[in-house]
Amino acid sequence: MSLIKLSLLILLTLVISGCGYIYGDNGLIKSQKYDYMNARQTKDLEIPAPLSHKDKADFTVLPRIGESAKNSLQGKQLTQDAPIQLLAVLENTRVDRKSQLPVVLIIDEISFVWQTINSFLQAHNITTSIKDEASKVIVSNWMPIEEGGIWLGLDGSDDIDLIRAKYKITIEKGEIKGEQKLSVQRIKSQTRVDDDAAWQDLPVSWQESADMMNLILSHYDSQIRLKRARHQQQILAGFKVELGQDNEKNAALLTASSESLVWEKIPKVMRELGFTIIDRDLRQKTYFMEYHPPEQGFFASLFADESETKLPLEEGSFQVTVGENGAQRSITLKDGQGVSLDANLMVKLYPELSRLFGDRR
Repeated sequence: MSLIKLSLLILLTLVISGCGYIYGDNGLIKSQKYDYMNARQTKDLEIPAPLSHKDKADFTVLPRIGESAKNSLQGKQLTQDAPIQLLAVLENTRVDRKSQLPVVLIIDEISFVWQTINSFLQAHNITTSIKDEASKVIVSNWMPIEEGGIWLGLDGSDDIDLIRAKYKITIEKGEIKGEQKLSVQRIKSQTRVDDDAAWQDLPVSWQESADMMNLILSHYDSQIRLKRARHQQQILAGFKVELGQDNEKNAALLTASSESLVWEKIPKVMRELGFTIIDRDLRQKTYFMEYHPPEQGFFASLFADESETKLPLEEGSFQVTVGENGAQRSITLKDGQGVSLDANLMVKLYPELSRLFGDRR
């Protein structure tokens, strides 16, 4: 009985291990999964006599394949992986939908974006063949790639095995002021069957370039958080403002502090004055606010905060815009229609604004 069981077990093992000889590309039963790759148009349809057909147009003729389609992935090169989305989820980032490459538009200083990319390369020990700071172009050397398209060299310790790639990173000016156009492209991809075989070129897909873009965006996210933490410390310390004019000759506050520091300080100051922030436009560097003066009734005077200050302003909508004026930053207060407040009113507001922008808050 045990001999029969042993024989059945051996037979079952042979059947299972022999499936590769029965099914598959080289088996007795050929796989038809990729037969469509070898499909060809058959001969034209012949109408037997005595039948006739006046219109001999062949509506089944397939259109010619375009040049771009000829170079795209086909057959076994295709994958069923989920489509990759660019992780441009920060409030100062957006995806350029018009570009054929993975491109993200970032509202930030170009020097900080360039610095972030270089710290990403340094953190992961990526060597480069080109690093042109003037034109903001970087081309990497060969780096190892996993078969699924995920880059392996996160710590720089992986040796190139069977798949490798090169990337090009470019920073250009965006469509609006203060916006940077970051593009990432896998410019070359190669594979080989073993360590002793020659490298063979592979087509490059959009998804493979997007993989690297997402890694860079993730690093940028971590760096921007550190930057904001440092800014928060500077905001608490405050900065000096003076009365002056913006670049359009409107009465404004001027400061030598950075644009990002001024932008983050404004909500804290305006809320202290009794303004409510309704909205903000990061591209136009403008806050939209509502002002409601403190109530002046008898009971309100009993319970109101003694430090509460009534400004010489009418109740309504206001705007605050941050701009450039030479080497300084300007802070321009406007009414709800976008008209700048006159100089006399700014003189009256200046003492309180100067105190709040300089306070630790």
